[in-house]
Order: sequence, then structure tokens, then C-alpha cells
Amino acid sequence: MTPILTIKQMTQAEINSEKNGITRVKLMQNAAKAILDFLESRFILSETSIAVIVGSGNNGGDGAALAKLLNNKGIRTALIALGGLPKTDTAKACLEQTKGELPPIFNENAENILNRADIIIDSVFGTGFHGELPENLIPLFKAVNQSEAVKISVDIPSGINGDTGIIAPHSFRPDITLVLAAMKTGLLNLPCADHCGETVILDIGITEDCYKEYDGLFTEEDVKTLFPRRPKHSNKGAFGKLLNIAGCNKYIGAAVLSSKAALRSGTGLVCLASVPKVTGIAAAVIPECVFIELSGDKDGYILRNAFDEIAPEINGFSAVSFGCGMGNTEETRKTAEFLLKNVKAPLIIDADGINAVSANINILKDKSGPLIMTPHPGEFARLSGTSVSWVQSHRIEAARDFALKYDTVLLLKGANTVVAAPDGRVAVNTTGNSALAKAGCGDVLTGIIGALAAQGTKPFEAAVLGAYLHGAAADLLIKEQAAASVLASEITDALGKVI
Repeated sequence: MTPILTIKQMTQAEINSEKNGITRVKLMQNAAKAILDFLESRFILSETSIAVIVGSGNNGGDGAALAKLLNNKGIRTALIALGGLPKTDTAKACLEQTKGELPPIFNENAENILNRADIIIDSVFGTGFHGELPENLIPLFKAVNQSEAVKISVDIPSGINGDTGIIAPHSFRPDITLVLAAMKTGLLNLPCADHCGETVILDIGITEDCYKEYDGLFTEEDVKTLFPRRPKHSNKGAFGKLLNIAGCNKYIGAAVLSSKAALRSGTGLVCLASVPKVTGIAAAVIPECVFIELSGDKDGYILRNAFDEIAPEINGFSAVSFGCGMGNTEETRKTAEFLLKNVKAPLIIDADGINAVSANINILKDKSGPLIMTPHPGEFARLSGTSVSWVQSHRIEAARDFALKYDTVLLLKGANTVVAAPDGRVAVNTTGNSALAKAGCGDVLTGIIGALAAQGTKPFEAAVLGAYLHGAAADLLIKEQAAASVLASEITDALGKVI
């Protein structure tokens, strides 16, 4: 996995790299070369005017080293030094190499240069920033943010806290953020995640053994190892049985979408348990399913006592999913308690199932088997007794703490979906797009994860792989149609191509 680091962890990785013989100056030079390679892959630099804005710290050293490389290639380059000359030894060493070739331009002469630039590169603060921007930089950043130039930040946009993602007013707003070595935690939190433009991680030569403790972004290569094996000589019994308890008269689609997604994701058998109206309609739409009819109340919501009759059958399934389209009722709450206490196979709880648990969070301590919960930020705020804004600005921290406290796999939905394990592991997904911001897409995700768990994939890995496939299907679809037009059912239909 690609590491996700706090600022402290990143500093330690750089120290470890120095112990391995790669000095800080060399890392800066490597960063400059990696940025140059990126620029050459995207732009015709011979026809481009570039302004590199540097600060007085190590991020400024990265920029100074880049400016030297650009100038040596004959590219029109201006080096704008904000806040005076460098203060750290490594930054001084990089700026020293530009002397006589590329004299720095100071703040008072910067605006005219920036107005003429095609590309403006922000290398001012980086990981060292916290608090508020200096007053003298605010007018300059305001002007730059309104510029039509392509704006690129090195490592972290200036004005953003790299741990929390909190954005100071008038921060540099890039089109592209070139993240050095490893993703920084704050870049994945809101509001920062919507501020950074396209993010690209660049290798600057820090080897894997330098990262001692980190979370991870999972990649295509990582998830390929997680797929359940499908031996040539096998039968449907080899690929698990999922019991999907979902739906009510009002939310029939949720039951259909989650069940069909489970079948598309490889489960040998999917059994939908719901009220008669739901199973009747679902049978016409998904003939591959089998069904258990459950008694409902006068409004078509599943009754808790309906499970007394099928209780002996429940543990014959290799996984159970619960909550999609169930309705936020007292009967749903009682059913959640019953399932947590009685299901020994992996149990996946989503949507109304999560709302049911929120009413009595302590029932999680009575669970009989492995648990995966898949809340969106609003559901998680209710579940954890916090606010949506706090959750969104502490996504990794919040998910990890909950998973540890309640011994559950916690999948926190949203851009950069976070998956946390009860043992402290955290992974962040980068597939997916705004097509998934539509009713029914969460039901599809539940079906995918339930299917993977039913096939024997461990709970954390099932959630990681499920999130990846769900997002990758949406990414595939928007190559041929607008994100706004994608339907949840189309996400299900695209799973086969993605897998």
C-alpha cells in the first residue's frame, strides 16, 4: 500500500532515509527531478513561462532545486522568494546552487511576474504550516488564485495543515498537488480533500524500510491479491451463501440492488429475506436469488418476531447482511439486537441497521461474530455521538478509534472511503467519483462486501476490496457517460467488467 503519514511520521521517514545514506539535500534534488518529469509529461515546457514561489523552509528548497533544473533546460523560469532568504541549512544549500544563474525575485516585484506566468508552482510552506497565513502573503495568494495560470502545489498547498486538513483563509488553491513520497493525512480530510485539485504522489527515493508506522492507500496491485480464489472444479457451495435481510414495502429497490450486487460479486447463493411484497417483486427481477418470506406489520416493515421461525437457518449462511431499506423502526432496532447476539458468521450492517444500532450502541459489545459496519458520515456521526463536520475533518482518526473501541471493521463512506480494522489497521480508497452520490449506491456496496465475506474473504479485506470495486465500477462508467446520469443499477452491471 502507498503510505499515508502524519507530519511527524514523514519527518521520521526522512530521518531514517538520511541514516540510509540519502541526505535531505539529495531528497530535495530527487523531488525537483520528479516534479520536472511530471511537468514534461503534461506540458510543452519550451512554450511555457513558469513562476516558482518559494518560502524560507525546506519546501522552498524543493522549489529552488526545481527552478534550477527548469532554468538549466532553457525554460523561462522565475524564482520568487517570499519571506526572504531560506532559513534551513538544506534549503540554503539548494538556493545557493541557483546563485548567478537565477537570482531570486522578492515579494515587492512578484506580482508582474506572476501575471505573465503560464504555470505557477507553490513551494512556500509544505508540511511546516499551521495557523494563519502571514498578512503580507494574502494579497499575493488572492491574486494567484484568480489567475488563469495552471497552479501546482508541491507536497501540500500553502495554508493547509498537513495533519488535519484545516484550510487557512486565502490559502493557495492548486489545480494539481504533487505529493512528495507519501500521502499526508490532512490531504484526505475535508475540507482539504476538495481543495487540492488532482493529487499525484511522486517517488523521491525514500525506501519502504524508512516507513515504520503508517496507514495506507490501497492500489490496484494491492486489491488483486484479495480476490477469492475460484477453482476450476467447484460448485456453488464453494463460493458461499449470503443471507441478505433487506427491504420493506417502501424501499423495495434497496433489497433488489444489494442482492443483485452480491450475485454479481461472486457469491454462490444469495437468499433475500424480506416481506412478501419485496420478495415477490424481487423474484421477477432477480430470478437467480432464493427467498425467505418474513411477516411484516401493517405498513410493510419486517417484524422482529419473524426471525424466530428462521433462527435455526441463519447460521447455515456464510455471511449475513442487514439494513438496506429496512426502515428506521423499533422493529428494525430489535432485529439488529437479535442478529448481533445470534449471528456467528460475518455480519454486515448498513443504512437503517446502523441507525438501529445508534439507538443503543452498547449492543455492539454483545455481538457473537465478526462485524462490518458501513455508515455514511451522517450515520457515523449519530453512531459515534459526534457531528458530521467533525467526522469529515477527522476521517481516519474517527474510523480507527471506533473500530478499536467496538471491535468492528468500520467502513466510512465518502470521497476517500476509510476502512478501519479492530487491530488498528487503516486503509483509504481512492477509486470512485461523484456518480456514487446517488440513492441506491450504498446498497450496492453492501451487496458487494456481503458477497466477498460470504466467499471467505476476511472482514477487513472484504471491506477494502468491496470499496475498491464499487469505486472502480463508477470510474469505468464515467468514461462513457456523465457522472450525474449514472444509476446504482449500472454500478452493479459494471462489476463484471471491473472484476
